[in-house]
Amino acid sequence: MPGTLTQALSYTMIAVVAALVGGLVAVYRPPGAQMESNVQHFAAGVVFAAVAAELLPDVHTRAPSVVVVGFAIGVATMLGIHQLSKYVEKRGIGGKAAGASGLLITVSIDMLIDGVLIGVTFLAEAATGILIVVALAIEVLFLGVTGVIALPEKTGTLKKLAVPAAFGLLLLGGVTAGVLVFDGVTGTPIALVLAFGSAALLYLVTEELLVKAQKVPETPTSTTLFFAGFLLIFLLDMLH
Repeated sequence: MPGTLTQALSYTMIAVVAALVGGLVAVYRPPGAQMESNVQHFAAGVVFAAVAAELLPDVHTRAPSVVVVGFAIGVATMLGIHQLSKYVEKRGIGGKAAGASGLLITVSIDMLIDGVLIGVTFLAEAATGILIVVALAIEVLFLGVTGVIALPEKTGTLKKLAVPAAFGLLLLGGVTAGVLVFDGVTGTPIALVLAFGSAALLYLVTEELLVKAQKVPETPTSTTLFFAGFLLIFLLDMLH
């Protein structure tokens, strides 16, 4: 187990660095709306492929009742997080950063969930865990940009960079929890986590990344990037 935890944390550092890079880009060279949409499309394709290639085939072999429960809990959790973020924004919680607080809460919880999922997949098969990390690193790169951009313009540079750094720490915490809690566990609990994780990631693609990407007009480039991201991860899965 110590070896698995070390391996999982080592590879997860790819995503942590991606979050920090995203934060730096947002501070010193914020992307335009069209570039954001392009990145969102690419990230959506990457995450969708990771779910289709790695998680769903494993979920497909599990008991249908367990899969249904796991998916239901996953969807309910993501909807709950969405409602929480709307409540936080409506109440103005967070002072000057109230507009960003809902988003930051959503992403923070998402980081924990993603981290647990990474930890569980490394326990099942390291190759699967690595592919999930690569897919999520691209997502986290975008989230690092988004988290910083959402803050008030007058926020100091260090405070802005603290946001992606916190995302990275939450991801590492989730990985640690996933490995420690589920080490040696088999059967139904693992099936529930995989089904839960699949639903959470599919929600992220369909209700977060692609919805936000549609805030600017669709272009052939952005559509192509979705399929390019999907194909990239799918090919990596075929080769590993």
